[in-house]
Amino acid sequence: MIRRARPPKRQMVDPPEIVLCWPGKTAAEYARVGIDEYLSRIRRFRTCECVVVSEEPSGKQYSEEHRLERQGKAILRRLEAFNPLFLVVLDPPGKRLDSPKFAELLQRQCYDDARTLAFVVGGPNGVDAGVRDRADLLLGLSSMTLPHDMARLFLTEQIYRGFTIIHGLPYSR
Repeated sequence: MIRRARPPKRQMVDPPEIVLCWPGKTAAEYARVGIDEYLSRIRRFRTCECVVVSEEPSGKQYSEEHRLERQGKAILRRLEAFNPLFLVVLDPPGKRLDSPKFAELLQRQCYDDARTLAFVVGGPNGVDAGVRDRADLLLGLSSMTLPHDMARLFLTEQIYRGFTIIHGLPYSR
């Protein structure tokens, strides 16, 4: 009698507690280096994953609105894997939070809520209305216009700063 090996049991991997999602690779070298540095610091406190969605190609065959809509659908599809989630979309007219208030948001969502905390940073043309409509919070980083690479870097730094505030570490001062 031949015994067949049992397939290994599938290990259930806990979803990350924080997900950062944006279209396209980060182009600016300084931003990539800074984002990587802050992600490593954030991971001291919480698991964090970066999800990069392909940018829709530009061209005359599709309007900018159509490309933005397709990109928005791709973002929402990729984020489905992390449900249930609390979705924060960066949007210029969104709610402004100072660092202590942002730390309160992190405290509430990362320690008191069972949902994954997901942040979406749009590309050069912003975020599709469908993604904004799905958001639990629209967050404005600045009244000034920020390049999307800089917004990614700024967001990761603020997440790290928030955790230092929560844990009473000296970085936040």
